[in-house]
Amino acid sequence: MDILIKSFNRPYYLDRCLYSITALVKNYSRVLILDDGTPQHYLDRLLEKYPFIEIIKSDFYSEKSSAILANAEITNKSIPIDLWVNAAKEASDHFLLIEDDIWFTQTIDLNTMNEAMLTNHLAMLKLFWLGNTQLVSGKNEKHYSAYTSYQAQLYTLNPYWYYFVFYKFDKFKIRKTLALLGIYSLEKALRYYSIYAVAGAVFNKKYFLQLWDKHQHTVDEGLQLYNAVRYLNQHKDTNFAHTNQEVVKTGFLSSATNSDKDYKDVRVDMFALNGVLNQAWYAGQWDTTQDLSRDLDETTIEGLLQQANHPNALSEEWKKWVSCFKNQYIAIGCKI
Repeated sequence: MDILIKSFNRPYYLDRCLYSITALVKNYSRVLILDDGTPQHYLDRLLEKYPFIEIIKSDFYSEKSSAILANAEITNKSIPIDLWVNAAKEASDHFLLIEDDIWFTQTIDLNTMNEAMLTNHLAMLKLFWLGNTQLVSGKNEKHYSAYTSYQAQLYTLNPYWYYFVFYKFDKFKIRKTLALLGIYSLEKALRYYSIYAVAGAVFNKKYFLQLWDKHQHTVDEGLQLYNAVRYLNQHKDTNFAHTNQEVVKTGFLSSATNSDKDYKDVRVDMFALNGVLNQAWYAGQWDTTQDLSRDLDETTIEGLLQQANHPNALSEEWKKWVSCFKNQYIAIGCKI
């Protein structure tokens, strides 16, 4: 089974991710880094440490990496969806998709996961759900030693009804009316994430490609969930699964970009922050492969930011950003 890793300008997290694969993942075939702009000298350092990885660059790589090296604004906001989709097309029939800030905390055998996908007609097998069981809930559960399979248990599997209630109506901001009528609720909406994941899961290739149908070069989770419902409507025997315990964790201490992270009264530039952390990692001042049971050490990051004293990446502003970022997930029932 292939492992695909989305990556952009956080080699300090990617190092942790790759280290955890070498330590805890069994029976993978290829590890493909799908990179959108991490400067080459960081990638070279990772290749020295992990010579088995393959790096595939997006069409926007040169422009974005040059801007990062020049400490200039990245004006090209394009998302490398074609890179992800094309890599999936060339990957194994079932592949593991993670991001650079996801790392393994438990041993996992990908042969077992591949057999699970085949035996149970799985579209997706989740490796983590942030303690929120609504994201892995279903009916007719079957329990195995390493995973649990289930069928989707959703408000509707009619693609058109889903589209109007959970996708189209959202654009017109009439959710309160739908909630009063008992048609919409956050719980009903969250259950659709039991059949969807951005990363941190093993995907059936056909299902993954269906998720990105008509993507129009934008990441639209509503559209992807609609595509997921369409797939289930066409493939009635489709099941889903999750590992019996969460076997990966994800980081909450930085973001790859500034998009959608503009919190009120918080002034931190993620490109400046990542620049500081990248340099510390590259200079050997920071080993990010320690203690995989928890996120990176916040005290260490605070010290690095204080030492750098970058006006757009001050430690106090970063701590406020982290609190806001975590609270987004806590508000929907996740345990951070």
